[in-house]
Amino acid sequence: MSKPLEIRRKLVFLYVSLWSLILANPLASQSVPKRMALIVGVNEYKDLSLGNLKTAKNDALGLTKILFSYGSYQKIEALVAEGSKEFTPNRVNILSHFDSLLEETGSEDLFIFYFSGHGIIDYNDKVYLLPEDADPSRPFETGISVESLIAKTREKNLKRVVFLIDACRNPQDGRGEEGKNFLQSVSFKDTEVISIFYSSKLGSPSFEDQKSGYGIFTKYLIYGLEGRADANFNGEVSYSELTTYVISSLKDWSKENQKSQRPYTKEYTEKSEDVILTYAINPKTSLADAPLFNPYNPTYAFRSFLLPGWGQYVRGQEEKGKYFMSAFTVGLLHAGFRYHNYRNAANAYESAVGIPPNPRVGKPNFR
Repeated sequence: MSKPLEIRRKLVFLYVSLWSLILANPLASQSVPKRMALIVGVNEYKDLSLGNLKTAKNDALGLTKILFSYGSYQKIEALVAEGSKEFTPNRVNILSHFDSLLEETGSEDLFIFYFSGHGIIDYNDKVYLLPEDADPSRPFETGISVESLIAKTREKNLKRVVFLIDACRNPQDGRGEEGKNFLQSVSFKDTEVISIFYSSKLGSPSFEDQKSGYGIFTKYLIYGLEGRADANFNGEVSYSELTTYVISSLKDWSKENQKSQRPYTKEYTEKSEDVILTYAINPKTSLADAPLFNPYNPTYAFRSFLLPGWGQYVRGQEEKGKYFMSAFTVGLLHAGFRYHNYRNAANAYESAVGIPPNPRVGKPNFR
């Protein structure tokens, strides 16, 4: 037998043996639980009586970045008022994205829903979230019931569901004031948690932090998910660690600022165990402390003065900015074309040869 042929047979044997071991390993056939998240932020409401918010969009984008960077989530969908109409936070879009994401989520997967915006309660203390097209005269019909969303997750037999709700739920108070990749292989084992973490209790407003550009509740969510909530220093931030950290931090914040915002959790399972949300990075500069663009910065108005639409484009309203810039450009080109034709006509008139004087033609008498 030739030496090359013998080496080839040994390689084939090793290849077959390796695949036999893999197929015989029961862990190899188990799929790793997925991490899914739907993030919603509503800054501007169509009905002016609701009042616009200043930080809801930043809240949504900030939490999206944290989960994407530190959580190894397989899919994160963010609905904010920018980009495609499909991703604007109206009622139809929120419900359709919620349903479609549920279809992709298995019973062993982790599902997170986050909402920042206005909220309201009915006479039975049930919470309704208000999308951008909510009608204040019919808030329960045009809002989204949190209980109905939870019911949908129960119908899918999901075991790990976390809702993070940063919304003022007292209509009289209005708005108040203005991964690491290793998580991809983490098994949830027998954990089960279906819980809602509200930013404030009934009758208590949710405040906005003018300094950071985030809601106070979401600001401490970001702090916690980045690693400050990792109480046992095991490099992981669990849901129980996050809620404990945020509740404690907001208690201290309320005392320091002489305001009252009291978050709380609502559980939907008798057996509520823990689940890992992110990997504790503890960056030197938190996302919540990093410089954040101010959508009301006067430089945006100055840009729009120089070029209509430029300010909107820079502040994140790309579709609106492109529309105004395109309309202005077309109008400018049309004006230039008309001016060019005018100048050509004027030059032709001035350079035209005049009719020589004729003595038989008398001068006009204007008397």
